[in-house]
Amino acid sequence: GTLVRWDMINPHSWFHIDVEGDSGNTVTWQIEGGSPNELIRNGVTKNTVEIGTVLSIEGYLAKDGTEKAVGRNFILEDGSRLFLGGSGQRAGSGQ
Repeated sequence: GTLVRWDMINPHSWFHIDVEGDSGNTVTWQIEGGSPNELIRNGVTKNTVEIGTVLSIEGYLAKDGTEKAVGRNFILEDGSRLFLGGSGQRAGSGQ
């Protein structure tokens, strides 16, 4: 999808991603990331990924079936990954 908004507010960050659905309609997904402080410690700031960037998300879908997820990584078009923090598995922890 395409990053359309990025909120860095405590206690979590929220990434809003526009994705084209199966019917051709655009659906906005809300992806929860770690706290702003955690992201900054991992080198991810609001200047790291610009609005309009096309990316993929690795994460965990909401159990209620809505267009929400807990993000683990951004995967950029060049294949690079950015760890999003949060309650998922920690980078390099092997858990």
